[in-house]
Amino acid sequence: MYVIPTPIRHILAISCSRPIRPVSRIAEAPSNQGRPLPSLSDHLLAHDLMTPDGLARAEQVRERAGGTLAATLVRLGLIEERELARQMADLYALPLAATEPFSDPSRVDGINPAFLRRAHALPLASHDGRLSIAMADPSDQDAIAALTFAAEADVERQVATFSDIAEALVRATPDAEGAPAPGDSFSAGTQDDLDRLLDSDSDAPVIRLVQRLLANAVDRRASDVHIEPMARHLAIRYRIDGRLVEVERQGDALAAPIASRIKVMAALDIAETRLPQDGRLRLTVRGREVDVRVSTSPTAWGESIVLRLLGRSEVPLDLERLGLPANALATLTQALERPHGIILLTGPTGSGKTTTLYAALNRLRWPDVKILTVEDPVEVLLEGVNQVQTRPDIGLDFASTLRAFLRQDPDILMIGEIRDRETADIALRAALTGHLVLSTLHTNTAAGAFTRLTDIGIEPYLAASTVIATIAQRLIRTLCPDCKAARPPDPDQAARFLTIGLPVPGHICEPVGCPACQQSGYRGRAPLLEVLTVDETLREHIRTGDAEAHAALRPKADTLLGHGLSLVAEGRTSLAEVARAVELA
Repeated sequence: MYVIPTPIRHILAISCSRPIRPVSRIAEAPSNQGRPLPSLSDHLLAHDLMTPDGLARAEQVRERAGGTLAATLVRLGLIEERELARQMADLYALPLAATEPFSDPSRVDGINPAFLRRAHALPLASHDGRLSIAMADPSDQDAIAALTFAAEADVERQVATFSDIAEALVRATPDAEGAPAPGDSFSAGTQDDLDRLLDSDSDAPVIRLVQRLLANAVDRRASDVHIEPMARHLAIRYRIDGRLVEVERQGDALAAPIASRIKVMAALDIAETRLPQDGRLRLTVRGREVDVRVSTSPTAWGESIVLRLLGRSEVPLDLERLGLPANALATLTQALERPHGIILLTGPTGSGKTTTLYAALNRLRWPDVKILTVEDPVEVLLEGVNQVQTRPDIGLDFASTLRAFLRQDPDILMIGEIRDRETADIALRAALTGHLVLSTLHTNTAAGAFTRLTDIGIEPYLAASTVIATIAQRLIRTLCPDCKAARPPDPDQAARFLTIGLPVPGHICEPVGCPACQQSGYRGRAPLLEVLTVDETLREHIRTGDAEAHAALRPKADTLLGHGLSLVAEGRTSLAEVARAVELA
């Protein structure tokens, strides 16, 4: 392991507050055939990674707040930091730092950690009079000059992300105080850019802890962060691929400070600890914008906090790319082409209904179509769609918004959720008057939507006349492609396929576990879908109240179970995972 030489220990132990003049041993970036390389801003513009307005905004903020252009771009969320690292490596003809040095960072004992954090630099190795350094901004000549002068050696640069370097320095000097990585800046969504950067520069340990928890959650593809006070500790759990995993524990003394910090970020009342509160905030993690829905609730040991991460940048809003079965996709597409009627998505919380709704709206977006949505909250902003977020505190609920929408000359309405009779009545009557309506219900089956509508007071004849399709959906984990193991199905498992009319596959796969999937055996999720089209026969059963009994006579291959077993046959998931989501035959 590399030990920092004595000259660096002594020189870099000082504050390094004044700039050091570059010296001749700095390894300059090579030029293209003797011509100077373009600037970072020109490079990003040439590769369509930045707009002139975005660069002007970043330069204005950088002039007021200080720092480099690269750090400012990441902190404002104008470019994802890993993409920026790739572009800087290409621009300056430098290698990207391997992941391995960051998993076991070089010793930095005796060096002023604040200098390395300010320079966004991490010593990697020293050999033959050369110092290998990972830098987030390899164009920072002051930092390179300081390291060259201190080490009395040439500096060989590699490019790494701000976050990787910051996390490596935290592991190497866990007790040191310092600012967070530029990739982690926070905002409630209404403050200006300068306020966001000043807030992220705080040295408070609690602020850095909250930033780290959220950044790690994004890195691990978590959908929710649960912060739960217990008798003697504070439990931190992430929901990854639908399953809760405890990732760390903190001292119980941090429960109240962490709750207060999150409340400040979400503009909640920090003095109110006896009642539940809901809020929302926007943060920038790894250079990506992520919306977070905040829910607090009092418990026996303090306030439990759940943060739902609503960033959807990695979710394709395309029905063809969601992984729907071919027959279900064709049926759903036909329903979306109908001029009027209501389409209902059903399933428990967290089953992917909202994503499917957005994908459907994305297909329906055309310049000659007016689409209005009412949601709580608006999770994805779609260009060309008029989206409204409910605010019950001022009387802007689903029902009142829908009544106003009908005076806005819409073609298509999307309702986040039908929760009560008034909302359902307006939605169904909108469908009767020539509008296409999309919404969700909390039921377990596609046919159960009609029972649910009856329960909230909708007449069966009205549901039969307006509903054109219901869709049941679940999300199941998919097997990790790096470690899944295949084997022939046993007789009982083969019988399950034969029972629902599917051919028995030659082999099925099971989870094993590897570093890529964090030993879980699963990585990512896929939807299970069942589409029930309302034809004349089903419409008559809806009127008589036995729609569920009639739907039970459908071929099993067209149900959630059939879709699940088809994914098992393809080797994408396991029988155990299908059994967790639906009842096996």
